[in-house]
Amino acid sequence: MIKKYSIDLEKGGPFQNLLGFLCLLVYVGSLYFPLMDKDAAHHANIALHMLQFNDYISLVDRHMEYLDKPHFLFWVSAASFRIFGVNTFAYRLPAIIFGLISIYSTYKLARHLSNKTTAKLAAIMLATAQGFILSINDARMETPLMSAIIFGLWQLIVFIDTKRFWNIVLAALGAGIAYSTKGWIGPAIIFIATFFYILLNRKWSVLTYWKTWLFIPFLVLFISPVLYAYYLQFDLHPEKVVRNMNHISGVKFILWNQNFERFGGDGFAKGGRNSSVFFLYHTFLWAFFPWCIMAYVAVLFWLRRMFFYKKWRYPFNFAALAFASIMFTISFSKFKMPHYVFMLLPLAALYTAPYVRLVLSYRGGMRFYKPLHITLAVLVIIAAIVMNYYFLPFSGDGQVIGALLIIALVVLLFKKTKFPAFKLIYVTACVSILFNLFMNYNFFPNLLEYQGGNKLAARMERDMDPPIADKDIILLDVNAHSFDFYRGYNHDIIDLAQLGNKLPSLKDKYFLLTSKMARESLADSFIVKPVIIADDYNVTTLKLKFLNPETRASKLDTLMLAKIEPK
Repeated sequence: MIKKYSIDLEKGGPFQNLLGFLCLLVYVGSLYFPLMDKDAAHHANIALHMLQFNDYISLVDRHMEYLDKPHFLFWVSAASFRIFGVNTFAYRLPAIIFGLISIYSTYKLARHLSNKTTAKLAAIMLATAQGFILSINDARMETPLMSAIIFGLWQLIVFIDTKRFWNIVLAALGAGIAYSTKGWIGPAIIFIATFFYILLNRKWSVLTYWKTWLFIPFLVLFISPVLYAYYLQFDLHPEKVVRNMNHISGVKFILWNQNFERFGGDGFAKGGRNSSVFFLYHTFLWAFFPWCIMAYVAVLFWLRRMFFYKKWRYPFNFAALAFASIMFTISFSKFKMPHYVFMLLPLAALYTAPYVRLVLSYRGGMRFYKPLHITLAVLVIIAAIVMNYYFLPFSGDGQVIGALLIIALVVLLFKKTKFPAFKLIYVTACVSILFNLFMNYNFFPNLLEYQGGNKLAARMERDMDPPIADKDIILLDVNAHSFDFYRGYNHDIIDLAQLGNKLPSLKDKYFLLTSKMARESLADSFIVKPVIIADDYNVTTLKLKFLNPETRASKLDTLMLAKIEPK
């Protein structure tokens, strides 16, 4: 007789409430450590320009026209700045809200298609996936994009099943926000997943229903603000030069060129970056960790049932097909970044949850996944200890609190129970939560102490008396976006090659540069006199020599504000 295990999450209970609270505690931790210098601080500064110049039409990146992404994230960020001020809290708060929308929409779609247990499993998997948590920390395009995709998909599938008018309006709103965040990739994912849902469930009759076709005019309505803004910024100003081109049609770019040039790797200084077709597949392993092995086995499980056993009409087959086909397609892009897989995480949660509920009901499934996940849990605990007690250690009471949390998790991990499948799911979720509590409340705050931009801005605020006016600061280092953000000002930039010619007219100015620039590019012709300095490291590319306290100093640069004189 095959032994079956109970997985019943439908009654909720204190442990599920505690899990939800801990997830929220992880997300809230992101509100209190600085933005990183790459996309997060960069995007925040574009929103800052909107607020600074009261210009919500133009996308401007440090006084240069920005022709890349649509406006939605910048509009939301600028609105948050106006309400809460220009600070970390204001920039990351919308990311938390969009993250919660993603979890809720995933739960509601899974509940529409199945039962509460499957819906709760899907929500737990998404809420504790490493890439999902990092998307909130980084607060880039991916968080609103993910939420808009899964919200729009949820509403569109409910419309197909119920024919309710407001569902088609809300589906178009989700697709419109997805487009207004990152172009056609968002609506395309909604359309592909919906196509598979209609195909597998034979619901073609929805295409003959008049309300269905209202989706198109509503979508056009919802994307029209972005189209109009691009028209005003570029189509009406053919004289503008961007990427050595003029006579640019902003409307044509955002409707057509934008996604296709990324797919072809064109128009980027690092075209061909991460161009291996396997890049996104192994990226998914950490992006959907600790559920990634289950997710990969699950997609093969559902595809096998469909193509070999002809079981086409299971409710979540469409999610597995959509995930597999989209992942396969975007893997051939010539320009890929790790965060590209984040937009697929809700789909992964949708098809993985019913598989996990099924497979963990049987002894064979438990015999495979229990030792695997115990091993992963032990490795994560070891990694958390090394990262937070050696590389960047806790201070004060944090060490004791961290140790107590680790002990509690270890006890939970090895405690016997009558419900082993139930326990496996929650222990796996708790492992992710513990790791990210450590990351958000200790590791990242300590790590950002070595990002020169935010540290230099803080030191200027604290130590400079009299203060230096921002209009008197010029950037030679263009990568320290956090300096601009935490000064609340988009500073002027000057190219190193032009410094010699322009320096006589800039003798009263202060220059932001690194010690490496001063040593390698300026030493022969200029005298650099530092006024205030801060250690600097590119914290988005962690290397072992930096993490190791004994070798860290050898990897640090110095970011400085300095006066520069000719020799």
